[in-house]
Amino acid sequence: MTSDLDPWASRQTETPGLGFLDLQPADPPSSWLLKVTPEITGATGTLHGGCGLAAVAVALETVCQRPVSNISGQYLARAAVGSTVSIEIEQLAVGNRITQATATCFCDGAQVLRASAALGGRDLGVDTSWLHAPGVPAPADCPPRNPTSETGYSFTDNADIRLAGQEPGQRTVHYWARLPERLASTAPGLIALADLLPSGMRVSLDSGFRGSSLDHTVRIASLVSSEWVLLSIESASIRNSIGHGRIDLYAQTGELLATGSQSFALTELTGSLDR
Repeated sequence: MTSDLDPWASRQTETPGLGFLDLQPADPPSSWLLKVTPEITGATGTLHGGCGLAAVAVALETVCQRPVSNISGQYLARAAVGSTVSIEIEQLAVGNRITQATATCFCDGAQVLRASAALGGRDLGVDTSWLHAPGVPAPADCPPRNPTSETGYSFTDNADIRLAGQEPGQRTVHYWARLPERLASTAPGLIALADLLPSGMRVSLDSGFRGSSLDHTVRIASLVSSEWVLLSIESASIRNSIGHGRIDLYAQTGELLATGSQSFALTELTGSLDR
């Protein structure tokens, strides 16, 4: 429940439905333009990978007129704040119920992101989930996470993220997260927040590090509206300085919203745990 003393929860976004994304259709209709604003950057001041993949999901759903079921992205290059990323959509297979499509994203002539997705589905009356949220303190009882960006602004710094359970050296880390207008539990919100897996691995490794995402997959399980989303992050392994892990995202009422997995390259250890 939103408190009158909680001004953060009443923040409004300039573009209803898109929220943190400055995304516009282009010509032809399968093309879109994403402006890299400070609100969608990562810790180093370039496009946050999860936000880029979230923008692709919005474009895909609009072009294909079907909801995203799963989406995978491969991160190829960075896009600096202030730049514009063009998104080109291609529908590879359009069935009676499911569309399979790809998206290629460019910035200054270079590919920065490639994505593939399945959209649509059917109702056979068998929808269910075998995963339920772990027991953690309520968001109001959890301390906020400190800012983590090197620039003073980023997607995760602008989000409201609470530490719901983390012990350095342990594989599982929990965060509560919310975005304005309950966007955290929408498909683009879930896709963007699923990119917090490296933050969890810093806790599991008990060390700060710099790095960059290599790939990112998110599967949507349900879209229960929820102000807060619980992120349950499990680090799996690091090999050749490439980290692997998974994430489950839950509504406040315990329903599974999405699952995800990610690999990312560690480029430099920065000392003690910094987030």
